[in-house]
Amino acid sequence: MVSPCADGERQLSTYWWWVLYEKPNFKGEKVALDEGDIELTSPFGPPNKPLQDAQDWTGEGSEEETEMKTTQKFIIGSVRRAVRDYSVPEISLFPEENAEGKKVVFRDTSEDARIFGFPVKANSIIINAGLWLVFAQPFFQGVPQILEVGGYSNPAAWGVEQPYVGSLHPLKVGEPRVENMYEPKMQIYDKPYFSGKSRTITSSMRDFMTRMDRQQTTFMHNVGSLKVLGGIWVGYEKEGFRGHQYLLEEGDYHDWRVWGGCNAELRSVRIIRAELSEPVMMMFEQPEEDEGLLEENTLEVTEAIPDVELHGYKTSTRSIHVLSGAWIAYSHVDFSGNQYVLEKGFYNTCADWGSQDTRICSVQPILQAPSDTSGCRNKIIFYSEPDFQGECSIFSHQQEELPDKFLSRSCRVAGGSWVLYEDKLFSGNLYVLSEGEYPSLTSMGRPPSSSIHSVKPVPMIFSVPSVSLFSLEGLEGREITTDSEVLSLVQEGFNNHVLSVRVNSGCWVLCEYSNYRGRQFLLEPSEITNWPKFSSLHVIGSMFPIRQSRQLFRVRNKDSGHFLSVQGGVEEMKSGRVLVTPDVEPHSDIWFYQDGLIKNKLSPTMSLQVMGDMEPGAKVVLWTETRQPIQTWMAQMKGLISSLTFPGMVLDVKGGKTYDKDHVVVMQENDERLSQQWQMELL
Repeated sequence: MVSPCADGERQLSTYWWWVLYEKPNFKGEKVALDEGDIELTSPFGPPNKPLQDAQDWTGEGSEEETEMKTTQKFIIGSVRRAVRDYSVPEISLFPEENAEGKKVVFRDTSEDARIFGFPVKANSIIINAGLWLVFAQPFFQGVPQILEVGGYSNPAAWGVEQPYVGSLHPLKVGEPRVENMYEPKMQIYDKPYFSGKSRTITSSMRDFMTRMDRQQTTFMHNVGSLKVLGGIWVGYEKEGFRGHQYLLEEGDYHDWRVWGGCNAELRSVRIIRAELSEPVMMMFEQPEEDEGLLEENTLEVTEAIPDVELHGYKTSTRSIHVLSGAWIAYSHVDFSGNQYVLEKGFYNTCADWGSQDTRICSVQPILQAPSDTSGCRNKIIFYSEPDFQGECSIFSHQQEELPDKFLSRSCRVAGGSWVLYEDKLFSGNLYVLSEGEYPSLTSMGRPPSSSIHSVKPVPMIFSVPSVSLFSLEGLEGREITTDSEVLSLVQEGFNNHVLSVRVNSGCWVLCEYSNYRGRQFLLEPSEITNWPKFSSLHVIGSMFPIRQSRQLFRVRNKDSGHFLSVQGGVEEMKSGRVLVTPDVEPHSDIWFYQDGLIKNKLSPTMSLQVMGDMEPGAKVVLWTETRQPIQTWMAQMKGLISSLTFPGMVLDVKGGKTYDKDHVVVMQENDERLSQQWQMELL
């Protein structure tokens, strides 16, 4: 799929099957592209006459080392992304036309398909699953025919004169991936092959056939085909998200067989909303009745498993706990059979995940497809009309002056948290939005008459949130301190009359009224000794901290330019040395922040701790969380990494000329020490 970027450029993803056609409307010769990089030269027949000849001299005065390079020109008539099929590939070859005679079935690669030394005769072919490359000669010799799901009644139908097959290969796929996770969009048609009445939907729908839904602008009795233009969806056989489930990825589905339907019924769809990084799921085995109260067997899953029995786990599952990510469970091995889409949460019985029995044989996670813009975590999408309709504007960086005619009646925050200002240059009333969907002005907390003239992302701060409110000026009097959101100070039993505020850590939004209504104020760590003068308010109705989603990052020391890493085989040990060094082991320099702890990806049950007493020069190690007191930290994208447990102490590098000069230590904060400055680089 070709998708527009925020800056107007277009890019083509390489993480899918693609089919290039010689002519428009998907006609003529075709070339299949598997995942990975490939260089094409005249894919549709003989090369054109070279447009330019160039000499690449690899040595001075050596005519024997002259290499001639040519640049050829060819035209691609149309491009189509093939929908991923996670069932087991299957192709049937028949000796007679119209699927007559004894069939020969293949479900995997065969580099030599000959029988008794002779190629298989295939006057007709039926492909039940997969995208197949079919060669006339063994060992993949010659030009392959590219055959998709469907029937080919005679040799001409599958593009050959001599109906023989010497070798064949199905294009494999990995885990399901989604590119435009936060831009869901689906085009549905009431007839196959994208014909008949059509309409566009951008959010979950309980029933395509009802006239009550506000998205139901065109009444449709049936869904004959569909195109998923963005997001990843679950289709259901019945209304109300019930019946057989079908994973619908970005791509084209020309009829119900392509989405793996048990029949032609598709009555409801739901968008998958999940943080797709670091997927983890626990499966609890169904014990046998005669096993009594023996300890149940569990299986922790972090990657695709084509057959759970190969991991010592039975195919009968009592319950499932999805800790993170989104998953697909299958009733048969190799990701085939009935599908059950599982999002974060606990599924106590098979009925909870939509099955009538406990059989699960294979599972795999849904992943976010990498892209050239993956390094930019902030993204907000504005729509000129409610319910994500109308013109679309996408921003990934701050905008200090939006056009006067800019309209935003709904929006999606796809990355980070954002501040919307009514005036230019980040002034005037503001509205803070975290990741999620806002289909109307009301859902954004904006009055109908408001307009937006500047926007910027909330700066990322890794910290445990804490804020203190005081009844007197100068941070004196009665004190209220909290580390979590407060929906209503009055209902919580507090006096909401406030004269000074101190943000101890994190980013906070303080609201004029309860339920996060009224004027909002975004505050980073600071002291406001006179709140009424600062805000023109004497009360605070409600407040909430800006929660940072889990991010993987590297930490670069500004002095040496080297990365923070752990050494010592932490997978098998209870501790590991923390260094700043140019030589790092794989993944040993990847970190994440969780509840005040800085953890390493290699060992998520360990965190940064100080060895021995907390004093200047004490070494920092990776230690199990059994150590007391557990030491918490605060960090920004650039600057100090400070101890929350022992204020005034920061991460530093020992330095000097001794063997342990690269060890990370704690020191008193010192503006003159460049080694105390760090930079987070998000992955």
